[in-house]
Amino acid sequence: MQNLFKISSLFIALIMLLSCVGCANNTDLPIRTPLVDETDYSDTDHLFDYKKVSWNGPEGYVIIVPKGGEAAQKTAELLKNYYLELGVELEIKDDSISETEKEILIGKTTRKQSSTLKENEMKVSLKGEKLVFEGGHDVTVDSAVKKFIRLSPQINEAYTFSLSTDFKSTLSGNLANYQYVWGDEFEGIGLDPEKWHTAVNMKGSKQVELSRDKSVIDVNDGRLKLHAIHCFNNNRANTKYRVPYSVVTQKTMNYIYGYAEVRSRIPYKAGCWPSFWTRSTDYLQGSRNYDYMVEVDIYEIFRTTHAYATLHKWYKTGGSTNTANGYVATNPNRHVFEYTPSLTFEYHTYGYEWTPDEIKMSVDGKVFCTFDLNKSFDKNTDQSGFHDPQYFIFNNHIFHPEISTACVSITAANDSLPAAHYVDYIRLYQKSGVGKVYTEKQEVAQ
Repeated sequence: MQNLFKISSLFIALIMLLSCVGCANNTDLPIRTPLVDETDYSDTDHLFDYKKVSWNGPEGYVIIVPKGGEAAQKTAELLKNYYLELGVELEIKDDSISETEKEILIGKTTRKQSSTLKENEMKVSLKGEKLVFEGGHDVTVDSAVKKFIRLSPQINEAYTFSLSTDFKSTLSGNLANYQYVWGDEFEGIGLDPEKWHTAVNMKGSKQVELSRDKSVIDVNDGRLKLHAIHCFNNNRANTKYRVPYSVVTQKTMNYIYGYAEVRSRIPYKAGCWPSFWTRSTDYLQGSRNYDYMVEVDIYEIFRTTHAYATLHKWYKTGGSTNTANGYVATNPNRHVFEYTPSLTFEYHTYGYEWTPDEIKMSVDGKVFCTFDLNKSFDKNTDQSGFHDPQYFIFNNHIFHPEISTACVSITAANDSLPAAHYVDYIRLYQKSGVGKVYTEKQEVAQ
């Protein structure tokens, strides 16, 4: 009986050890295996058709970009670095040099093999000996190269494909004259440090661990992937849940006015707290309202079919007021989906239009809420904070008694985890002469 007890104890210890693989703070450990069914991780929205072909490259090739094409040059560096890891060093030259047979063309070069595509189209092909990456816009060219790299081609092989996307550089209808100025299609591998960093915009607790581990923050398959999971961490006592840090642009991109759109898949589940929001900041621009900070919630999920939009003023002296109850110009301040079992797996587009006079929120192109920025919603009539620079924030948090009791606790809805918040793209558009984008820190006048 004693031997049986020892064997059982060893078995239990082994199970506990396996369950915490990747949940320790050491991010070099393998990614954990979720303690529940991985069905919620499944996603086929990113899949596309491609062919694997033989190619006598990249040895001896040169990468050609359009002369003066800064975006193509930056994209070319990605391909150069990829092949460098395979042991092949390539040069990047512009299309003013003499043509050779062994060229990799990126973007609209002067070579006859570079054709004209619509801005939403991309193509990778072999034309003679040349490997050609094409797109109708810098964004789609970049996506083509990153998709190619994700397929992990080896020496003497390539992948070819032709795709149409939903990318638009100019909007129409009620959003006419808005032009694309910034965004991320999340086609790379890992967060782009020139666009994103992590921060503590939503707190953790003893049981809820904030983490940057790939088990909860990753970019792959053309998606920003944020997971909230069950987790045992033997290096952090009391841990029961792991959620990602906020993914933000505070140090990389701030802006004033425009139309921001994301296409995302949101876990509409009890106890889950995914969100896409902004805060005002003086980090890059150097001036702001110092009496209070502005918060704009484009979507914040409290219930299993509701996406809430809210404005806040967070005062230095503490406390906040918001527009959730009665101060919204057109009610309600929430979009309600018809419940279906597939809702948490569906992608929808969420829009945030910010002008000097109002803020409008939309789902799938339909405005459901408008805030009048000329009318104060508290005793302080000052609305200047809503004209300060803002930055983007993505979260995939959970409701827990140690953090918030505003909604059903995850402790009462443990089967809601893992929760997957996936973002296909974020695109920012502005009208000429209205608003600004800041990507570098400005000098502050003394």
